[in-house]
Amino acid sequence: MIVALIFRKYTPSFYSIENLFRTISGAFKISKVRTVYMPFKSALNPFALIHNMWYAHKHQGDINHITGDIYYTALALDGKKTVLTIHDLESLHSSSKFKNIILQLFWLKLPVQRARYVTVISEHSRQKLLSASGITEEKVFVIPNCICFREEDFKPKEGPLSGKPILLQIGTKTNKNLENLSKALAGLNCKLFIVGKLSDAQINLLYSYQIDYENFVNISEQELKRLYYIADIVTFISMYEGFGLPILEANALGRPVITSNVTAMPEVAGNAALLVDPMDTTQIHLAIKQLICDEALREQLVRAGYNNVKRFRPEAVAAQYEALYQKVMSENA
Repeated sequence: MIVALIFRKYTPSFYSIENLFRTISGAFKISKVRTVYMPFKSALNPFALIHNMWYAHKHQGDINHITGDIYYTALALDGKKTVLTIHDLESLHSSSKFKNIILQLFWLKLPVQRARYVTVISEHSRQKLLSASGITEEKVFVIPNCICFREEDFKPKEGPLSGKPILLQIGTKTNKNLENLSKALAGLNCKLFIVGKLSDAQINLLYSYQIDYENFVNISEQELKRLYYIADIVTFISMYEGFGLPILEANALGRPVITSNVTAMPEVAGNAALLVDPMDTTQIHLAIKQLICDEALREQLVRAGYNNVKRFRPEAVAAQYEALYQKVMSENA
């Protein structure tokens, strides 16, 4: 069985989907993989769209798996042997009415109707897709993202926290909720490491609440891993997520994590995180204070994280994709 993994045009600054499926396909047991990268960045350029669709059509396999982003290529593929993975429905909305119509039609409704099956990365995303597209439930499967977890990477801190606890905040975009976290940290004796570029407004807010922080931008995976190990607690109190990989990164490296009780985050975290209302700064404040003071709770969450991350190993995720490929092959036989 030859699986054509169909990717957007390779761009050095956008590689998360490519890294994800490189890891997953490396764990395949029965599938031979052909990687197909689109020749053009598409956006809404008609020339690029047509040429990418033609290119995808010419490089089909026994199974065609659109790995993300370029959902419109489903329209040029043999639909009965095409699997489409949708990572994020938020990106399929635009403030431009015309662009929004195009995105909804060619990036969502027509592709999901054309594909044999659609996969999403969480049950939350599944419900949103069903509502937005009108396709049947039987056509949509939840297959989560994976994380590479090595036993030697799991290095929890033991004992009470000494000195000034360090909190690691992943992300600075609007949904990452740095504003409410800053308010919640007021009056707490801790230091905040922030990964992601800060706006002037965010810098002013941090200053106004007298938050002791350091900012890290454009860092390598190795540097990010180092920050996880330095940190005592990971904060990922986002307002919405289609998945929430930092939760699993904290689990895998042995750090307690506080995350939100909305969208996909409880689903990803299981019992391996302290859940809070992302809009309730008092609740966030008390949760951080509790986790700083309660050594037993930190240890409990770290132990639960060790078990939780096993659900998302590459081998487990790869097996789910291969089972779906086999289902498609048998239905087409």
